Amino acid sequence: MPNELAHPLTSTLQEPGDIAKFESHMTSTSISSTVPTIDAANLAILGETLQLSCVELMAEYGLTAHPTQAQAQPQAASEPPVSVLVAGVDFKGNELRGTVALWATRTVIAETTRGAVGLDATDQDLPDWTCELANQLIGRMKNKLRSYDVSLNLNVPRLIAGSGLQELGHGVRYRFSCDYGALAACLDVLITPGFVLKQRQVDETAEALVEEGDFTLL
Repeated sequence: MPNELAHPLTSTLQEPGDIAKFESHMTSTSISSTVPTIDAANLAILGETLQLSCVELMAEYGLTAHPTQAQAQPQAASEPPVSVLVAGVDFKGNELRGTVALWATRTVIAETTRGAVGLDATDQDLPDWTCELANQLIGRMKNKLRSYDVSLNLNVPRLIAGSGLQELGHGVRYRFSCDYGALAACLDVLITPGFVLKQRQVDETAEALVEEGDFTLL
């Protein structure tokens, strides 16, 4: 959870074995048995909100992403290592707390920079840009959860690797098909027992939305 996740020096997984370890820890359908049971209805709402936010975020930068339940194929020994970037944002509210993370190959992250107006990013900028994308991802999710009377306080986005990936692996990963590489959104959350997410009508003219599409290179 947020206070336990490591703050690594690097965000890249460059060895097939590293990616395989993360794959083995993270499930696409359920929470690990080491985490307290979460109400299925709450998890469904949070998962759908996160998936929609990720699809919208990629569309903002010209990429098409479709949620999928397909299992990742093992990498052949003859294939070159795949470089992956993972960034997350810890959040806390009155009834829930946890981490949302964006997991993607460098090819996906690099392609989003081409759709970002005014951003002239190099390969060295990609880790910082991944943090910004994770920040925008949870910003979209936060806005959508306003209709459930959920208010979240967000920490600064950070890169995740090593033991941090193992902690993140306790949660749920939502995979997406994308033409430019592998993409996933990850959710690790604890919810107050008995709390139920209930949607209400939001008057968007009375409440200003947080700007989701703006970015600042960290």
